[in-house]
Parts: sequence; C-alpha cells; structure tokens
Amino acid sequence: MSGSKVVAWDGPTRLFKWALVLLVLDGWISNKYGASLPAWHKWNGYAALILIVFRILWGFAGGSTARFISFVAGPKKVLAYLRDGTKYLGHNPLGGWMVLALLVLVAAQGTTGLFAADEDRLIIEGPLARAVSDAAVDFAARWHHRIFDLLLICIALHIAANILYAVVRGEPLTRAMVTGRKPRAPYADMEAAMPGTWGRAASCLVVAAVLIFGAMYAGGGRPF
Repeated sequence: MSGSKVVAWDGPTRLFKWALVLLVLDGWISNKYGASLPAWHKWNGYAALILIVFRILWGFAGGSTARFISFVAGPKKVLAYLRDGTKYLGHNPLGGWMVLALLVLVAAQGTTGLFAADEDRLIIEGPLARAVSDAAVDFAARWHHRIFDLLLICIALHIAANILYAVVRGEPLTRAMVTGRKPRAPYADMEAAMPGTWGRAASCLVVAAVLIFGAMYAGGGRPF
C-alpha cells in the first residue's frame, strides 16, 4: 500500500541512540564548563559506559534490527553494498561498521576516563586512578583527549552520511530513528523489524549498571 510504513527501530534502541547523543554532548560541556563540579563529568562517563554495555547486551537480546547479527557484515557484503546501493531496513553493511566504531570509541573514552586525572589531581581524578601508576594515569589522560577527537571525526562522518542519504537517496534515516518507522519497501535484510520488549531492555540496563559499578569496586575504585 502506497504511503504505508513498517517498524524499523524499537523504542529501547531509539532511546539508547538519543541518550548517547546527549551524553556525548554533556561530556564535552561538563569537561569545558564543569571544573567546579568534577562529579558532573565523572557521572556522565559512568552513564555512557553503562549505555555502551547495555547496547552490547541489546545487540544479542534486542529487536531484530538492533542485533549485531543483522548488521555486522564482512568485506564482501560491504563492497557489494557500495556497488549496488541496496536499501536496508536496519543498518546497512557500511553503516553497521560506523555503529561499531562509535561504540568502541565511546567505550574507550569512558574506560580511559576511569584511570585519568588532571596533572595535579586537584580538579578531577578517575575512580581507578589510584590503582595504577602515575605513568598509566598520564597515558589514560592523554588518550582520553585524543579519543574524543577521533569520536568527533566519526560523528561528523555519521551526520554527513545521514544528510547524504536523506538528500541524494531519499532515505530519512534520522527521522526513522526518531519515529521508529520507515516506508514499506523491498529491503534487503527484512520486511519489518521485530521489536525488543521494554522489560528485556530494563533487565539489560540493570545488568549493565551492575557490571560497570561492580568492575569499579573490584578494581578498588569508589565512584561516589
């Protein structure tokens, strides 16, 4: 039927996406303007790490388009996609690798933050900084800043790709991540997504929080 739409992204996947966008933005704001409130930046990092672990769990337990098996593709599939431009309901093979890159970079950013500290350790210090050597703290701090620069590059490429798809190919990817739906079409991966449940998402979030805070306590850190 002309004008009909199908489910592309379930609610938990969309909420994760926009929550992570806000946390990355808040991470920059809290770093630049939150010197008098170091806990602001630290808790922003904890929340980002919890979301990343949630997304990893959701990549196995979530809706059909959120699962890694649906969008992590090998080189042959990526090259075939670049050649023929087939439409995908979920992430296309190239976009899937961008998603993985963003997840890895945010995870690395948050992890290095756990061990990083400012030069004199007077303003901010990660909860695990005291558990490692000064050299390790300096290494973590240095890469904490470098990884953010890499993250900004990937975000810029991601935004540019979404604009390109909307303008050139008529695929409103950003709108679909807001509404959760796409126009009905002969997609290469699936006709319609099978959504994940909110209950399962809540369970994944609780497990993620337990894993992150449990790892911090096991490493001798105290987030509070």
